[in-house]
Amino acid sequence: MNKFIICLMISILGIFLLLIISASIQPEKISGYSELKENKYVQVSGKIISIKNYEDFSILKLDSNITLTCNCKFQANSTVTAQGKVEKYQNNLQVNADKIEIRR
Repeated sequence: MNKFIICLMISILGIFLLLIISASIQPEKISGYSELKENKYVQVSGKIISIKNYEDFSILKLDSNITLTCNCKFQANSTVTAQGKVEKYQNNLQVNADKIEIRR
């Protein structure tokens, strides 16, 4: 019984430690295409200058020359902030956004 309580306490402590670490990890803020690095988690902001909508996703081109892919619907000239992972597609880097919001 005593070993069970010790294991339970260590498990709970580990879960709380993981929550604290995950909350403190912030994405790197990027302002232009030249700063993108493959497989990094980043935050980008900018005005949408073009949109291509497909059945499952959209491709947004920002004024900072950064391309975003997302499962979203926005209008051109909206200013957005997005977080996501940088991926290579057809030898170009783009951000696969998992969180995106309109800035006012």
